Amino acid sequence: MKPRPYQDEAINSVCESFRHHQSALLVLPTGTGKTVVFSHLADIAKQGRVMVVAHREELIDQAADKIMTITGQPPEIEMAERSVDTMQFHQSKVIVASVQTLIAGMGGKGRMTKFNPNDFSLLVFDEAHHIGAKSWQRVLDWFKGNPSLKVLGVTATPNRHDKLALGEWFDTVAYEYTLETAINDGWLVPIQQRVVEIQGLDYSAIRTTAGDLNSKDLADVMEQEHHLHSIATPTLEIADGRKALMFVPSVKCAERMCEILNRHKDCARWICGKTPKPERRGLISGYANDEFQIMVNVGCLTEGFDDPGIELIIMARPTKSTSLWMQMVGRGTRPLSGVVDTASDSSGGRRAAIARSDKPTLEILDFSGNAGRHKLVSAFDVLGGR
Repeated sequence: MKPRPYQDEAINSVCESFRHHQSALLVLPTGTGKTVVFSHLADIAKQGRVMVVAHREELIDQAADKIMTITGQPPEIEMAERSVDTMQFHQSKVIVASVQTLIAGMGGKGRMTKFNPNDFSLLVFDEAHHIGAKSWQRVLDWFKGNPSLKVLGVTATPNRHDKLALGEWFDTVAYEYTLETAINDGWLVPIQQRVVEIQGLDYSAIRTTAGDLNSKDLADVMEQEHHLHSIATPTLEIADGRKALMFVPSVKCAERMCEILNRHKDCARWICGKTPKPERRGLISGYANDEFQIMVNVGCLTEGFDDPGIELIIMARPTKSTSLWMQMVGRGTRPLSGVVDTASDSSGGRRAAIARSDKPTLEILDFSGNAGRHKLVSAFDVLGGR
């Protein structure tokens, strides 16, 4: 898998940063191949093993697949019932592990303690904006028992909504590629935003918690029957058969939204973080195979979920967090498979290929009301009005 030009730049920049620093941050927008970059870095690591840490099953499996493709060697996986045998003679160069698994078991010490930090030369944190969590800190502290260890954080959203500075854990930003640049270079699809005004929708009394709208207050507003119908009706009209992903603030909101949408036609299903894994896999598979049109989700498809067929993002979960907004929108910014990598080498050629494809743009459907003192994030904030 030959790296794209910006991926080559990112790989070289990280290597150069590690000549002077112990830790570095890599910032690439969703859909531009963060996993490809750190898989190549794992492949060229000269000494020691590589530990890749993530926090979702989907991210673990995606990383393992890419690492296998790029290095030609299957990585070992440390997650739940899948466990690395540290006693076997022939061991994989790369381990992909769940942060939850690494801190669990072993009499409270965590399964991470079965690994000798001195055996590793590189520790990679996928979705590194979570590094402020205590669980991630425990993993970092254990492996930093090796003073020569290099630490790479990879993220699409470096600005945490709770304002914790990632600079506390990373010495430098090795490379940053922005969403706007990726669109201009023809690697991601252009974004269009449409705003529907809803009479009576009022966010002004919602409290702010950890830098974003309070979850309970927001759910109380969005679950009101009038608002649900005011979102569902234009959604069906504007979607017009296009594959759509909707974000909502609560399970009740998701259930009622699907019920309302499906009264018109059987087109929607919903998913949340507590959806049992077998059912979750079935829903995601059915959505990928176009068995239904609209997936309504409650905060569980913001990371580690890729479906290039998504043409419409429905923001029924307003936010003050630029990071969260970018995570949600990033689910739909990928062009259709094969469109750009088979186009000409120029940015203009790639943009033309996207324009000719069955997915020339990504549309964001937003719903406006009385925001009051809140500054809610929109495409204008991220793309500078373009």
